[in-house]
Amino acid sequence: MHRFRAILDWVTSAVCCALLSAMIVIVCWQVFSRYALNDPSTFSEELLRFGVIWLSLFGAAFATGKGTHMAVDLFKDMTIGRGRWLFEFLVPVSFCVFAAAVLIVGGSRAVAIASHQYSAVLRLPMGLVYAALPLSGVLICLYSLVNIADLFRGRSHEATSVEKAVMAGD
Repeated sequence: MHRFRAILDWVTSAVCCALLSAMIVIVCWQVFSRYALNDPSTFSEELLRFGVIWLSLFGAAFATGKGTHMAVDLFKDMTIGRGRWLFEFLVPVSFCVFAAAVLIVGGSRAVAIASHQYSAVLRLPMGLVYAALPLSGVLICLYSLVNIADLFRGRSHEATSVEKAVMAGD
């Protein structure tokens, strides 16, 4: 399971890094074309909007795997023993249920509905943009199942203090 998590982490982080890198290049081009060439780019804003959608959803999946997602730890911190284990178990189960129902099923329906629509500037099929929903849902389910398996093996995948500090902006 450790090797599967490592591969999943590598693929997800590589996609996120590639998206972020591409978005940085596009933003630089947008600023350069607007101020240096005095001819604003028409495609860059739409492409950046789609990039933010994909990056946000894949980043949410990655955060699920790392345990750095937004969570309310009040009840978990107040419990010990079996109660704490139950809370640690319910979080990935609820993530998996949400991802399956909303992101995978609902996202697949959105892809089907939007597949015949095209973006205004780039003329991309909107189904490609909406495809981020079911793909990230699958990733969240996979990460949740890996987290549950680790929990049953006694290896809780809770975020370290450094990871929590990074997510908090400290």
